[in-house]
Amino acid sequence: MSPPPYNIDDMERLAEYLSVNESGPALAALGAETGATEFARVRNIDYVFAPYELYPLAPPPALPLERIVAFAVDMDGTSTTTEPLALHSLEYMVRRFTGRLTAAEWPGLDRQLDYPYVIGNSNFRHTEFLVGRYRDQIDRGALRKAFIEAVCWTLASMTDPQRRRDIVQNAVKCGLAGLLSDDGFQRVLAGGTVTTDTVGRLAEPFVRRFGPAFECRHEGELVGAALDVYYMRYHSIMRLIEEGKGEQLSQELLGQPGRHLIEPMPGYDVFVALIKGWLGPEVDALYEPLREHLLGRPELGHTRAELDGYRPRLVRLAEYFGRQPARLALVTASIAYEAHASMKEVTRVMREQVRTWPVPAACRDRVAERLADYLAVFDAFVNASDACEHRLKPHRDLYSLALHQMSIPKSDYACCVGLEDTEPGIIALRASGIGCAVALPNHDTSRQNYQAAIQVVRGGLPELILARNLLLK
Repeated sequence: MSPPPYNIDDMERLAEYLSVNESGPALAALGAETGATEFARVRNIDYVFAPYELYPLAPPPALPLERIVAFAVDMDGTSTTTEPLALHSLEYMVRRFTGRLTAAEWPGLDRQLDYPYVIGNSNFRHTEFLVGRYRDQIDRGALRKAFIEAVCWTLASMTDPQRRRDIVQNAVKCGLAGLLSDDGFQRVLAGGTVTTDTVGRLAEPFVRRFGPAFECRHEGELVGAALDVYYMRYHSIMRLIEEGKGEQLSQELLGQPGRHLIEPMPGYDVFVALIKGWLGPEVDALYEPLREHLLGRPELGHTRAELDGYRPRLVRLAEYFGRQPARLALVTASIAYEAHASMKEVTRVMREQVRTWPVPAACRDRVAERLADYLAVFDAFVNASDACEHRLKPHRDLYSLALHQMSIPKSDYACCVGLEDTEPGIIALRASGIGCAVALPNHDTSRQNYQAAIQVVRGGLPELILARNLLLK
């Protein structure tokens, strides 16, 4: 039997005009269709015509969950410790564009007034906030010098095509097209001598020659120039981490000796191996490290007796995910270079951690081998380079892409769990259809508003695994 003839009138229209009077009922119908009783208003970047978007938020599922098909997990501050590095680089950026390079001249970012606005959004949003907050302290000469150094270092050192393209565009916008085409400048770039230690000296002649042409005519150009200074600092540190100098930098930059500058958040090694179905009964031997992490934080209120009562569930979790491994998405508002460099380092450190697990050697070898290729760990790997700047968190696009990459049907969205450490991330999760949006606050994000989260788990992944049973029934 042949199929009925195709009729374009039967297809749902991709776009439909609505008058103001029709828009209200349409919004109500959207809520009814998605089951949403809550909405989020998300502010757009200034160059977008509409000042904000309205999103229906996926309804929270009943807990505990009968089954879990996937986890969608944020990077910075949720699965990795990259947040302090980003904060350091943002502080460096402000020091450079204000010319206040020492703690005596400026104490640095304020935990109360700055931190809530420079964690959890895109790098552009963070820079936009800091440029606005410290606008009256901007030193145009200091910004000009810092930006030209950033152009020089980036074009000499970075191979990421998007990063190179963006800084070239920003340089042209700010009046430095002549610098880019200058033969002397091109010889410096090709000379292989541009490092963070030498860039100030090498860029100085170009600051004198081309600096007078530098001009930021509007807010977007000013933010773009400052953002390039941030990226120079952040990416130069990432390069050193790739060269194996992370522990040395942790002491120099953060005053935290004996640790990796980028490493997995506590419990992430066990979490990944558990949900991917890589662990069997040997998971019981990993109970005590998880318990001791929680007992080491008395403010959480857990007791040894309470946690010991949860111990038998660990093996049952391993059995469940052994039968039904969950898919795992890494979702971040960091650009591709940062995401790949960070997760490559994180999985390297995870392999070190696995080698110390108190489990049989065969189990350690099996899990470490599966961590050898960081991309093979994830069923979706989504970063800011997969979307435009104006569609990053708290917009839903990155998480929508992750659901698509994992091939999750809409009927299973309620069986997905999202893990985030910030309010914008939680809103992005629920706007994408993941109603089970769980907040995992850390030291830097504990003051965020988590009203949209289905649960707030202040003990991080160890508490989510032990005390919350990963939200499974």
